[in-house]
Amino acid sequence: VRVPRRFAVPEEAAFPQETWGMNLGSAVDHIRSKGQYVNNRPDRRKQLDEMGFVWDDLERRWEEAKSALSTYKEVHGNMQVPYAFVVPSSAPWAEETWGMRLGEIVRHIRAHGIYLKGEDAAERRAWLDEMGFVWDDLERRWEEARSALTTYKEVHGDMRVPYAFVV
Repeated sequence: VRVPRRFAVPEEAAFPQETWGMNLGSAVDHIRSKGQYVNNRPDRRKQLDEMGFVWDDLERRWEEAKSALSTYKEVHGNMQVPYAFVVPSSAPWAEETWGMRLGEIVRHIRAHGIYLKGEDAAERRAWLDEMGFVWDDLERRWEEARSALTTYKEVHGDMRVPYAFVV
């Protein structure tokens, strides 16, 4: 039961007519954050558990991002995820990560510390460090460019790099 926050029940036969237009994403968010509908109702909690309800969506999203990052490193040999990278819908990627905008997630980790707040922050940061996560991509790109320029000068004796030159 992974309902997006902005999900509204569409007017289609798959859903009971009385639920059409219901902002189900908002209801799920209120269940998670405020216990709406389930406070003091263990029977309702049990029903949701039996349906596979995800109580901690941040943890679920972190685990999926972690899976995608692990696979990215396995496939590409590094953690230099391009901003536009989207997880392919095929093996070896875990199915729950298919279509994930991993490049955007990496940018949000760097810029906003997404997943790096709360009691698990230090453990998550340590995992990212251990995997070789690139915290400062601008610095990494500068070092690559500097290295290429140094080599170019050694090989060609000057710094007049033609516009079309490719390493």
